[in-house]
Amino acid sequence: MSEKADNKKPSRYAESRIRLMMDSIDTPREERDHIYMPVALAHVYFPRRDTKLDPTESYIHRSGNFQLNISQLPVPNHNTGKNDFLGLPFGPKSRLLLGAINALALQQGSNKIDIEADTLPQFLQKIGLTDGGNQISQARNQIARLSSSLISVSYKEEDGSMAYGQMPIVKGFDLFPRSKPDQLLLWKRHIVLSLDYWQELQKHPLPLALEHLRILSGNARAIDFYSFLAYRLHGLKKPLFLTWATMKEIFGGDIGRMDNFKAKMRHTAELVKLAYRDARFSYDDQGWTFERSPAPIQKKSNLFLP
Repeated sequence: MSEKADNKKPSRYAESRIRLMMDSIDTPREERDHIYMPVALAHVYFPRRDTKLDPTESYIHRSGNFQLNISQLPVPNHNTGKNDFLGLPFGPKSRLLLGAINALALQQGSNKIDIEADTLPQFLQKIGLTDGGNQISQARNQIARLSSSLISVSYKEEDGSMAYGQMPIVKGFDLFPRSKPDQLLLWKRHIVLSLDYWQELQKHPLPLALEHLRILSGNARAIDFYSFLAYRLHGLKKPLFLTWATMKEIFGGDIGRMDNFKAKMRHTAELVKLAYRDARFSYDDQGWTFERSPAPIQKKSNLFLP
């Protein structure tokens, strides 16, 4: 290898990940900030990429006894006089933004949330999810999609019956504002979680370490796997074995061939291990084994609040 190659400067992205990993290592488990997701979203997950479904179609993800449906709701566009469909939330930003909003709601004890940031860039900067540029517009787009989607999560009980709940997520944003017709979403300091979603979040909140999620912030599959580990590992009484086929059902619905999924999932596991270093899991040709591990945060850790 040439001296020139050895002296090659890491990319800005690589430097950012290294800095975030060092910050995570230096933060004791009991001092980590955390955001929240409903426990149901540790079983079934948002799309990892833009599905571009027809408005009449729903996104469906099944995993075990859980099923997630996400549908688009029509949004009146006062500038055109027509209804628009903005698409479904997808990718890492939709997960992280929703988690930060959830944490604010739990911190403030209300589904009516004071964001305490006058602009979207200010909010994103406070939670460490953007370095600027087009990430601002990407975040704005994902919040708009969260504001115009309907989530339903069903669970098949042991007797075969189905527990079912519909949860519109975020309300209170001004979409297609009259004052700025060229802007998709007008940021407001106060937003509202729908009552059904808020009740589910209060009953079954899953805490996730913000320091870890910042490391994983560019990879939706890694965030999903991390959420799965954060929910399952600390409660295991004995090792849990899952076949590759089961893992593909959970984490690889967007990947066709099994060999491609295996390569992608091995890479995902390596990335998650950089963040959640206490997680105990392994894999071989037959499948994956998960063992009881310390939770990524302690229960009485600080809620994240910008």
